[in-house]
Amino acid sequence: VSTDTMHRMKFHDGIDPESILLSYYNSVSFAFTEICGRSYGGGVLEILPGEMGNIMLPRLDNIEIEQKLKRRLLNYIDKIVRDKSNIELALDVVDQELLIDILGTDPSLCKQCREIWKTLQRRRLKRGYN
Repeated sequence: VSTDTMHRMKFHDGIDPESILLSYYNSVSFAFTEICGRSYGGGVLEILPGEMGNIMLPRLDNIEIEQKLKRRLLNYIDKIVRDKSNIELALDVVDQELLIDILGTDPSLCKQCREIWKTLQRRRLKRGYN
């Protein structure tokens, strides 16, 4: 979804766009998106291409993710986005199955980042309606 300007982003050769997409949908990356993005009227959050590099994404290129798991997670995220369901459902699953189970991230870090994301999101949306 885009407001008035869509920026094109290209991946370097050898970069799997699906792995980047999968690595974005987690509490840590969502918290950094709120921190790095700019808030505009109506609660809109803008992330310019130059700011994208500041969003923390877990590196998936150094680990072996079973293709079946990757496809299942991507399909789950896709369904939630298309159905306009609560995105936290996707974050719950990716946090647990990717960050915690595979990457060994401390669950308390995921929880803290989720709280940061929700706090900043609520503040941004509240400002947008005042």
